[in-house]
Amino acid sequence: MLGHATIQGGLSCCGEASSLAASQGFGDLDDLDGWIVLARLRAGSATGRVFWDACDLVIMAPAADVAAGRFDCRVLLSG
Repeated sequence: MLGHATIQGGLSCCGEASSLAASQGFGDLDDLDGWIVLARLRAGSATGRVFWDACDLVIMAPAADVAAGRFDCRVLLSG
């Protein structure tokens, strides 16, 4: 929790979350350092979890929102 994570291909989850926010018109959330990992659900034989073809699931949120106790803006990344 609350750390750094990558998704398949070594892509930064923070980078993916900020790119998604910018593409959706949320320019105030396009800062790479403004996102944190809320949870990462690992898939595979080691954990026994399968999320269809998504591999791992990562839930990201803006750091400022988490610090203020708001959890209404989240991003779910898979890969």
